[in-house]
Amino acid sequence: MKIDAHVHYMPPSLKENLADFAAREPYWGLLVTPPSIQGWATPERMIADMDAAGLDKVVLVGEYFYQHSACVARNNQAIDLINRWPERIMALATIQPTAGDTALTELKRCISAGLVGVGELNPYAQGYRLDDPNFLRLVEACIMADLPLNLHVNEAVGPYYPGKSTTPLRHYYQLARRYPQLKLILAHWGGGLFFYELMPRVQQDLHNVWYDTAASPLLFPTEKIFRIAILAIKSHKILFGSDYPLRIYPRQQKEPEFQTFMTDIAAVGLEGMVYQDIMGGNTARLFGLMGDERAGVLPTSIRSEGVSTAGEASPASFSDLVQHAQSVDFEENLPDMSVGLVAVTWPQTQAVFDQFGIPWQDNPVPIWEPVGQAAAARGMNPTRQKQLLQALNEACCASGEA
Repeated sequence: MKIDAHVHYMPPSLKENLADFAAREPYWGLLVTPPSIQGWATPERMIADMDAAGLDKVVLVGEYFYQHSACVARNNQAIDLINRWPERIMALATIQPTAGDTALTELKRCISAGLVGVGELNPYAQGYRLDDPNFLRLVEACIMADLPLNLHVNEAVGPYYPGKSTTPLRHYYQLARRYPQLKLILAHWGGGLFFYELMPRVQQDLHNVWYDTAASPLLFPTEKIFRIAILAIKSHKILFGSDYPLRIYPRQQKEPEFQTFMTDIAAVGLEGMVYQDIMGGNTARLFGLMGDERAGVLPTSIRSEGVSTAGEASPASFSDLVQHAQSVDFEENLPDMSVGLVAVTWPQTQAVFDQFGIPWQDNPVPIWEPVGQAAAARGMNPTRQKQLLQALNEACCASGEA
């Protein structure tokens, strides 16, 4: 069975109304507005491309929209597609975690309608951190319903390109440690996080993490990345994904298709069972198409008033660290304590860190991030972005720097 675990639904009708779309969803507008390499395909065209490439199924992943209403509309499209092609299409729910209880209600609706997981989510583009209580409640809902969660990840180095987000790899690592029961899919090779699984302790900590190969040819030579990956991690953790209909071979592809990437992977010459698992077997097992049946209903016991004990009981829980810090001798242990832990446990220390120029918030701004993307990621539409640029220009002119 061959399954593409990372496919988007980007119909040509969306291309025809890009200005309106960008006004509603500035970040995704940034990604798909020309000269973007985004491709477009009707569902019928996608099915035809699947047939041409010998694909049995695809997993539609959502676009990480900023507005909850946009997520609902996208989920409605996914529900329609899986009802029309139940043997060919599976789909994940796109959720805006900051919507709180409304997000969990939407997740229940999506599960009842047949969606099989959550994602692709992007903490940077959707305006939350991976330790945000609203996001953690969604994580716990996924655990309770046995749903895989797909998160967008970028490599931390290299040049900027539209959509390269800033969430540090260590945050994904901390999430996996905090919730070892979560079935976590890190898109785009996990931004290279899998390299660190060469360290036995990291491999143990990331036992619950899968990596998809979406958009891989845009970043890595296919033969090298696949051969390195099966040395660094167990092959059952690799999920074939293309990012269709993105044109991941922009010099070759005038139109989206699956075949070129699949041919390149076949040419690597992976051992037979390893190849079969990567190209579909791993995804089939993860989503319950082989072996145990998955849970189909979201339990009603999800708490709506904060993070449940599933997260708090974890030995990696930050709240546990704060509680421990409060029990130790502050003066004696201060030199060896984490700056971030001190700042959160004793907020009055934050001004002192600021005074001495010591960053205490784990929110780095990489040098490659443009102002335009930073604004789009914070939900600013084109009009608001123009206001921001005008204000920045005026400030520079006033200071004699422009």
